[in-house]
Amino acid sequence: MRHGTGARLLAAAGLLCAVGALAAARGIGLDPRDVERGAQRATFGLREVTSRLAQRGFAGRDNDTPGSVLAQRYLIRRLMRIGDGLAPGLGAESYRQPFENEGETGVNLLAVIRGRELPDEYVIVGAHYDHLDSRSSPSGRCSFRGEPGGEVCAGATDNATGVAAVLAVGHAIRSLPMPPRRSVVLALWDAEEDGLLGSLHYVGHPLVPIDDTVAYVNLDIVGANLLPSLARTSFAISGETGGEELRSLVGDAIDAERFGTKQLSFIFGQSRSDYASFVGAGVPTVFYGDATGGCYHTVGDTIEIVDFAKLRTQSRIVYRTVLALAEAEDRPEFVAPSPQLATYDDAVALAATLAAGMADVGLFSAADQELIRTTDARLAGIVADGRDAFDAEDVGAVLAAALDTLGALERLGCRKF
Repeated sequence: MRHGTGARLLAAAGLLCAVGALAAARGIGLDPRDVERGAQRATFGLREVTSRLAQRGFAGRDNDTPGSVLAQRYLIRRLMRIGDGLAPGLGAESYRQPFENEGETGVNLLAVIRGRELPDEYVIVGAHYDHLDSRSSPSGRCSFRGEPGGEVCAGATDNATGVAAVLAVGHAIRSLPMPPRRSVVLALWDAEEDGLLGSLHYVGHPLVPIDDTVAYVNLDIVGANLLPSLARTSFAISGETGGEELRSLVGDAIDAERFGTKQLSFIFGQSRSDYASFVGAGVPTVFYGDATGGCYHTVGDTIEIVDFAKLRTQSRIVYRTVLALAEAEDRPEFVAPSPQLATYDDAVALAATLAAGMADVGLFSAADQELIRTTDARLAGIVADGRDAFDAEDVGAVLAAALDTLGALERLGCRKF
């Protein structure tokens, strides 16, 4: 379903009223109309930044390569227009956090927009900017274990789009008539593809105290479609680590854009993005992403597959989330991921996603069509049985459903949807 700007404004009314009430209670704050205008600015530069980072001249942006250095220079120039550097040093050096971790060398890039009331409390929004150089096989698969020399792995959705969205969110917040209550840090991580090394270095050597970090918002693989029928479907993972307060803020941001983003538990990110580093450090975290489809870690992950309409909506959702966290009266309390792993709510979200995707089941091989139909029926049965009947066997079935479906999507190969 398509919705114009008017519909989005109507859907945002609840969020705007909440912001307005909060401002009135304190006697100072952002005008709801300014908040909404900021949401429209949160799409600034998305195509330009994504196209630039994914071009051949950046050669896949692998850490400690000439392509990475070019990317760093470009990104620092854009960060300098938005906020101040956090690292010791002057000029461009104040935006760089060099590191060595597990034999890899890299550079994190960070900037800060200082808050108006609580400048020593921080909301971090981040994405990794590295990718996989030319470490591709003859079949087009890209891997950090591969040797350079193949076709360039452009990494348009992994993760040039995420970087573009972080910068767009920063631009929108910087453009507000006054800063938010808390400071907002923009973080671009290096060496994520080597095992989250940049973000792991940061949480071990933070440039703002971890105890004063209110929340972390992560972007990885956005602007990507798993199937034509899922063009308005995405995921917000790990929000439960900030308790009901974070999940509610995330839900409000999604509802304001009338988008089909489903909230899922921590486990569904498989600890394969930088969100896991912050959860491990006890920071409430939400990870926005589109999951891994047929183009993931292939040479087909180019600018041509990016759904910029989707990316614009996702960037506005992230802006709303970051601003709500920066403006909130209270900070979310950290809640460790549940040892139960998956919940009944996860089953409901995945069942709805799979049911929508059934419109395109004919794209799959006969074997995968059978697998998908069986999985769809299993999830529908779990949901129909109800919350009280959800047990350990169902947890296993839900986790298996997610992995089996991702496997089938990978076997589809890289296609533009």
